[in-house]
Amino acid sequence: MRFLHQDVLYLLFLPVVLFFIYIVGSKLSKKRLSKLGGLQIKQMAQRSVSESRRRFKFALTMVGLTLMIVALARPQYGSELIKVKSTGTEVMIALDVSLSMLAGDFYPSRLDKAKRQISTVIDNLPGESIGLIVFSGQAFVQCPLTVDHSALRMFLDIVDVGTISDTGTDIEKAIEKAAESFSEESKADKVLVIFTDGETQEGDPVSTAKKYKSLFKIYTVGVGTPKGEPIPIRGADGSIEGYKKDKNGELVISRLNEDLLMEIATASGGMAYRSTPGEQELKSLVKCIKGMKKGETESNFRRLYEEKFQYFLIPGILFISLAMFIGQRGKHAL
Repeated sequence: MRFLHQDVLYLLFLPVVLFFIYIVGSKLSKKRLSKLGGLQIKQMAQRSVSESRRRFKFALTMVGLTLMIVALARPQYGSELIKVKSTGTEVMIALDVSLSMLAGDFYPSRLDKAKRQISTVIDNLPGESIGLIVFSGQAFVQCPLTVDHSALRMFLDIVDVGTISDTGTDIEKAIEKAAESFSEESKADKVLVIFTDGETQEGDPVSTAKKYKSLFKIYTVGVGTPKGEPIPIRGADGSIEGYKKDKNGELVISRLNEDLLMEIATASGGMAYRSTPGEQELKSLVKCIKGMKKGETESNFRRLYEEKFQYFLIPGILFISLAMFIGQRGKHAL
């Protein structure tokens, strides 16, 4: 036996409280009756109310109330596994975790901005199969395609620039990893959304995007500004200890490479966006994804429990209904 709404069971204290109120009330009633003046008046008062009927009526009410509370808690017993098919679009999200994503174009960093935006995208795509790739010099799947968005958010929350030890930025490897991650059997449209500043140092992401154009579209979200920002170097406590410099000792300014991101998106038939404080670009992105062809994306097994609330609800209603029709007047009441 399990209860779908276990918190409702806390209401079972209510019949207990009412029982004590009933006991206290009965004692007070007897005390008041004992203070009445004459014997004849006492006898008339006692005959006007049947104590046994009053107790029986109260007992029926309490049993009925208890049964109805249990029914509200949705008791379930017995279960079976059923196969549930999910339909939607396959969406892989690639997140740049290279050192340049620590730049402060957005507070507190580009990476934090990208993570907030990804969370917003997930919120606006309920039921879609979404996965997460992280990349810098290498790329790996942080979370495979899933409709369990709560689990996906857990994997997103723990992402940081230290997630991948390999330095550099290789967007091409993120695209290749996405190609490996999409389902071959699903007929649903597939899309890769890349959140990055576009400062790739290796590979040829444009040619790779063209290679997979027939399999999936690529949408890029540029996180950063053309003006750029220095890359902070933080200590163990999170405080800024300095800024990254090149081999000549010059301060490195990390800038958004918007042209490259536009080329990647265009090569695959997708679109390029730039992150903004108001995040209007995400509305357009989500609208594009929602307009894509749906298909079976995932099959899960779900345990279906058999409802038993009716075995408590019906008797509860009957007990309370019966109590309402039982009078409390004694047989010899005037």
